[in-house]
Amino acid sequence: MKEPLDELARSSGRDVLVSPIKGFGSYQVGKTASAGTGSGGGHVDLGLGRLNAQQKLRLEGLARQIGFYADIREPTWWSPTRKRWLREKWASHLHMILKDCRHLSPEAKAQLREWYAGENGLAGDDPDDGDRTYLRQTWKQYRASKHGIKPPPPQPTIAVANLKQGRRNGDVKRYQAVVWKRLAAANRTKILTRNRLKESQIADGFYGDVTVEMTKALYAQIAAKEPKGGWPIWAEPGPRLLKRLGFIPMGTRDLDDPHDEFGEPDSVSDPVSASIDPHPAGVVQ
Repeated sequence: MKEPLDELARSSGRDVLVSPIKGFGSYQVGKTASAGTGSGGGHVDLGLGRLNAQQKLRLEGLARQIGFYADIREPTWWSPTRKRWLREKWASHLHMILKDCRHLSPEAKAQLREWYAGENGLAGDDPDDGDRTYLRQTWKQYRASKHGIKPPPPQPTIAVANLKQGRRNGDVKRYQAVVWKRLAAANRTKILTRNRLKESQIADGFYGDVTVEMTKALYAQIAAKEPKGGWPIWAEPGPRLLKRLGFIPMGTRDLDDPHDEFGEPDSVSDPVSASIDPHPAGVVQ
């Protein structure tokens, strides 16, 4: 955490004090664990008591650019979903989670998923009202760009509605290419032999019988690895499978799925999984 926090302090200017709140960091227990988000690594709360509104927004925006999930938490705020003012006992602070930290708690990962889906991470499903320009940029990407290395482009957004049998479009072609990479060699051979195809013909952009077969085979592979994960054998992909493949499902809410971990490959020994990174390069209360 030291490097990204030092960079935040350097970039925020001399008029902003970057001051972590003692006891509200990582590997905490009890009340200071921020409902579990601080029980693992990658979490810190910064005090905002001496900053004005403009300085708070500047700090939040810079933290997001540097690679944090960051959200301003005031003791009193308006909830658009509940349509009333809410109050908590905490002081004004910036709640932060380092997105590409490998030691996030399950609660922190769940909160990050909510934030990617458009929520602010607090209970009540209120929308995030901060700058989302650098939503998926990680510390690793930020640091690479500072050294003149162009970070990898974000994974494309895919509309679930485009991935239906009989559809032909660019989303289908992108989906086919990634599914094919994820399939085991034995499954690939069976599909090519059974359908008398060449590998170059797989990603044709048409969701037909072959794509159905590929999708079912991939679901079966995942279910074999996670027998208790609840992966069904469907002919069409849903948001949960798209996220597993590294895409951002468009037009659907993020699912609260403990078996789907952003930024983490299915297995560290799986080079194909490891190469498909949802963030690429890479994470409340």
